[in-house]
Amino acid sequence: MRSLLYSKTVAWLALLVIMSIIIFTFRLRPAWWAFFDEFFAFMMIFCQLAALYIIKFNPFAGKKLQVFAAVFGVFMILSLIAEFIVYQIIY
Repeated sequence: MRSLLYSKTVAWLALLVIMSIIIFTFRLRPAWWAFFDEFFAFMMIFCQLAALYIIKFNPFAGKKLQVFAAVFGVFMILSLIAEFIVYQIIY
């Protein structure tokens, strides 16, 4: 698991996956707040990818970006739950 977390190839693939999800589900989102989960997923992957490139030059900044990536991951999960609840109430 640790090798996957520090793999640049996996991070780039995850970024491509989330970009394709954003593109293909754009018309399915009826309101602006429906993009919160995708935004947090993108930011999580982007921070992890930036951390992988920066950690060689500045380990402290790399670790901070990994913490930010984890926080964005938690926000993504919470926004998925919140969007599900809102969709159940509104629709």
